[in-house]
Amino acid sequence: MAGHSRWKTIKAARLREDVEYVQAGLDLRLGDMVRARRIELGLTQAEVAQHARISQPALSRIEGGGGVPTLAMLDRLARAMGTTFTITVGQNAA
Repeated sequence: MAGHSRWKTIKAARLREDVEYVQAGLDLRLGDMVRARRIELGLTQAEVAQHARISQPALSRIEGGGGVPTLAMLDRLARAMGTTFTITVGQNAA
């Protein structure tokens, strides 16, 4: 019985790691999109951050996949860059 309990613990840890891995990938993808659009527009992080009313280090974290912005922050970033972000959630989102 002790082995079964240990396996449940290991399995739960692996599932958490899988979820964290997927989330990290999504965070990096979002950051890549924000950075690509900013660069496409020829804007610096400092310019976008100032117009979005966030710090430049906060924008850097988002672009690096290390910070997950709120929807309100994404809206401010989009307005600062004069663009829109379309967010699709789920595999079969409409």
